[in-house]
Amino acid sequence: MNNEIEETLKGLLSNYTWLFIVGLGALLFRTTIARAVDGIMIFAGHNYNTDDVVEIEMEGKTFPGRLVRVGVWSTVIYLYWIKNGEVVGGSKMVVSNDKLKDLKICKPLPLLDLHKYKDNVTDNTD
Repeated sequence: MNNEIEETLKGLLSNYTWLFIVGLGALLFRTTIARAVDGIMIFAGHNYNTDDVVEIEMEGKTFPGRLVRVGVWSTVIYLYWIKNGEVVGGSKMVVSNDKLKDLKICKPLPLLDLHKYKDNVTDNTD
């Protein structure tokens, strides 16, 4: 009886050793795997593109900036420092893609000239 149990356990261990190794690897590298998945989602999802003008809210203040590089692992943003309506400097900020979702980032739309759309509405006040 003990021999049969030992043979069964040996068979299971030899057949499923790879599963144990994969599970252990996933447990040890879960942060790296999560960063890679977040990066691939941002990189492949085209949420942000290089040279996008963005506004980033940090510590209750809004900073204008430009996306320099969107990569699989991190995103590089150049923030502009504004004083009296003029750019007086800036700072390069590298954000890992798993932390990018924690920032409030807005992509402002370009200002539209609404005057050129004034004739596309029909007047139905008859």
